[in-house]
Amino acid sequence: MELYTHRKDELGDLATSITLLSQDLERLKNERNEFLGSISHELRTPLTYMKGYTDIISRKEISTTDRNRYIKIIQEETEHLADLIKNLFELAKIDHNEFAITKERVVFSAFIETVLARIRPALNEKKIELFFHCPDNLVVMADPERIQQVILNILDNAIKYTPEKGHITMEVIQNKNEILTTISDTGEGIPEEDIPFIFDRLYRSEKSRSRVSGGSGLGLTIAKEIVELHGGEIGVESTLGKGTVFVISLKKENVNE
Repeated sequence: MELYTHRKDELGDLATSITLLSQDLERLKNERNEFLGSISHELRTPLTYMKGYTDIISRKEISTTDRNRYIKIIQEETEHLADLIKNLFELAKIDHNEFAITKERVVFSAFIETVLARIRPALNEKKIELFFHCPDNLVVMADPERIQQVILNILDNAIKYTPEKGHITMEVIQNKNEILTTISDTGEGIPEEDIPFIFDRLYRSEKSRSRVSGGSGLGLTIAKEIVELHGGEIGVESTLGKGTVFVISLKKENVNE
């Protein structure tokens, strides 16, 4: 059907609007198909590993050492699959405006220490040293479960990409209007061309941390949503070969209300 987009009257404006709407719908359709294709791949990969290694460990001739190694891989892929499914449910809540946060008073230093305790085994396994600095008396208004989700996701990324005997630094500072949490690592860094897309759903750059983290690339997308629901911002800076810095900014609120 011919649309008169070349006209300079109301009919031309209407034709232009219809054309733009059609283009938007086509783009959304393509994005949906790409997303579904990516999800299918992410679901299929761990299932393939799990089936393959399950078949192997059922063989009588396999050694105990190899059997234990394959069992560990199956456990890791099971966790990967569980995380992916959880993140898909979270995204569904976001898309249907059902992703809520409940703010409460949080003593931030003590809260972060409990979060860090969860990743100590992973740090110890790679001999990574973590430095943490936060004012002892800092109280913030936040949803502790959701903020923990954000911090764990970023720290998991940092551990994954920091070499053995590297270090990670987490620093919390406050100024008049905001609370800044900075998480930096000495990892491999992110290619400059990937940085603008790092929080996109299932961004598929071969070197992008958003693709590799957790195997799905959804964790950073959800982290961004959580921070923005708190009225804050999250950003990233990185130098390839030197490391990455994530910065979370939360607005200061009256904690006495």
